[in-house]
Amino acid sequence: MIPIFKVFMPDMVSDYISDLLYSGKLSYGEYTKEFERRLSSFIGNERVLAISGNSILFALKLIDIKPNDEVIVSPMSCLMTTQPIVYSGAKVVWADIDPLTGSLDPDDVKNKITNKTRAIIHYHWSGNPGYIDEINSIAHKNNIPVIEDATESFGAEYKGKKIGNTDTDIVCYSFTPVRLPNAIDGAGLSLNCEKLYQKSILMRDLGVNRSKFRDKMGEISADCDIDIVGDSATLNNISGYVGSSQMPFVFDLIEKQRKNALLWEDFFKNLPCTKVVSKREGVNPSYWAFTILSERRDELLNSFRNQGVYASKIHLRNDLYSIFGPPSHPLRGVDEFSKRQLNLPCGWWMDENDFNRIVRDV
Repeated sequence: MIPIFKVFMPDMVSDYISDLLYSGKLSYGEYTKEFERRLSSFIGNERVLAISGNSILFALKLIDIKPNDEVIVSPMSCLMTTQPIVYSGAKVVWADIDPLTGSLDPDDVKNKITNKTRAIIHYHWSGNPGYIDEINSIAHKNNIPVIEDATESFGAEYKGKKIGNTDTDIVCYSFTPVRLPNAIDGAGLSLNCEKLYQKSILMRDLGVNRSKFRDKMGEISADCDIDIVGDSATLNNISGYVGSSQMPFVFDLIEKQRKNALLWEDFFKNLPCTKVVSKREGVNPSYWAFTILSERRDELLNSFRNQGVYASKIHLRNDLYSIFGPPSHPLRGVDEFSKRQLNLPCGWWMDENDFNRIVRDV
């Protein structure tokens, strides 16, 4: 079975792990810092940090989301994207999507803004960036921060710039096993504002300013005040080492996924009742998976599975879960997209021989 997701790990990554485990240098340290430097260089933004835990939840705390605040988000998202809203005590406001791209519909986002709206979470479906300029423009006019969820779209580009360097307030990543890069666990943020970046550094470390925290004797200094509520969310050095070791490979792996996407596009070019998810002008997806839209979705899913290709719907629309309260108002774009979307393996582990077999058998 060709898997839809697979864990990447460089061949030599284990060579130093044992030494590191017994070095005593397990908490946030030199390798986590190196991982952050490499992330910053790749993304093109100096304001990047790695954290443990859920980056969306961290971002909501960072912008002081409070109970009864409203956060706009698409129901066609991962639960890692939407559950933090409920966990923070805020109210989820579902917005519709463009049924051809799976991305937030700017017009519906505009209609869902109220005087209680405190954030917009912009989820990029399966590595395909959405209406970045349009959503950001609406948000800025209303003085609302935008949190982009790039969990599935690390390395994707918009107008020649990497996601995380396109003037969005906060961009969130995940470094869990099936992501590129993966650090076994953890997450990251890329920020557009220096003040918010400096706040995030303090907030991930219990509000502690490490440059002032200890005196000359190494004791905790009474002169270092803690004036911000924080979390113990620094990324450990083991994860930093694993993540850093992957960064030299990420560009080539994503380029291979883009080449695989071209093969899929050619495969589906003449298939009746099926189309490839639209790519907007200026968008260069990273193809965490390859999404198609088909009136024969379930038939195709079974056909691919029977031939050893793990096709999947990946996400169930989140507004069906009772944790979010009563069903949302009709969302025509979500209705259409959720009934037709199907995702296929497009990762670095696939090659042309796989596609030749798929063409022959499916």
